[in-house]
Amino acid sequence: MYILVAFVLATSCEKIIDFHHSDVVIDGITINALAVADTVFTASVSKAYPFYKVGAISGEGFWIYEGLLQGEYEQFFKDSAIVKDALVKLQVNGTQQYNMKYDPVSYSYKSTYIPKEGDQLKVHVEYGIFPIANAEVQVPQSQKIEVVQWEKVYSKNNYRTDDGDLYDYTGQDTVARVTLRISDSAEESNFYRLKVRGYAHSLYSDGSIAYMHNDIFTSADIIFKDEQLNKGYRGWPAYFSNIFSDHLFNGKDYEFIVESRLRKGDEGTNYIVVELQSITNELYYYLKSTMLYRITEQDAYTEPISIYSNIEDGWGILGAVSSDTHSLRL
Repeated sequence: MYILVAFVLATSCEKIIDFHHSDVVIDGITINALAVADTVFTASVSKAYPFYKVGAISGEGFWIYEGLLQGEYEQFFKDSAIVKDALVKLQVNGTQQYNMKYDPVSYSYKSTYIPKEGDQLKVHVEYGIFPIANAEVQVPQSQKIEVVQWEKVYSKNNYRTDDGDLYDYTGQDTVARVTLRISDSAEESNFYRLKVRGYAHSLYSDGSIAYMHNDIFTSADIIFKDEQLNKGYRGWPAYFSNIFSDHLFNGKDYEFIVESRLRKGDEGTNYIVVELQSITNELYYYLKSTMLYRITEQDAYTEPISIYSNIEDGWGILGAVSSDTHSLRL
């Protein structure tokens, strides 16, 4: 049995690659980078392996490995896939240029530049005999989100989700029901990722502290509905995606309700962080494709999933994020 995986380039040209064994190398390199406003720019550069072998970029700016989340795949990335001696350059707004140096602690190349909203960034990578890879992105302007109101509501914690894959032992029998309002700009189409993370902590008699947090939230609002995601994933319900666009409310204020289960912890330690990430359209399509990929069986009998890429003469993604964040003490 072999695995068939399709990668899609920004030019909309689709390449289908047959993999007969798991250690095959694709002809090229992979760049995975996320330009986060007010954060030092870094980029991961690796040899181009199948997507299931070398994982995905998450919206937080660190890496998740599809398949096994630790162990084999992470070790493979560190030992075999990562490129440590590439020539990596960052160009800012067509003028400033920075040479990026490899950092063995983070397994990535670091610049000294901190991106700002509106910056036009270009990444240039040369490595060995592989084609020179380039990518460009503009850091989006952050759109605003407002906490309109909130309340605590009893909701029994069943510990397991509908798909049975999550044992939520840190969750209380109470949820925070939060009304939010997005102020969307009409100047262009906007793309978003909403994070609603619940926190709590417990102080033990020996002085140690146990921190509890969870990113999973729910909402019945139509902006989160995605018909393609017909299976739940690690606690996220089916047909739900926290990646969405403004096509239903372009240029208007939009109000909606989310629910986040409170975490177990000492009294007074519960709080929720609401973060509206304004993301580039490239990152939107990339994250949507990885969401679909992770719930689809990858075998010879299923249709291959196309992973979006905007890397010229390479693979991966160069995305950008700016955020508006609020903390809600409960």
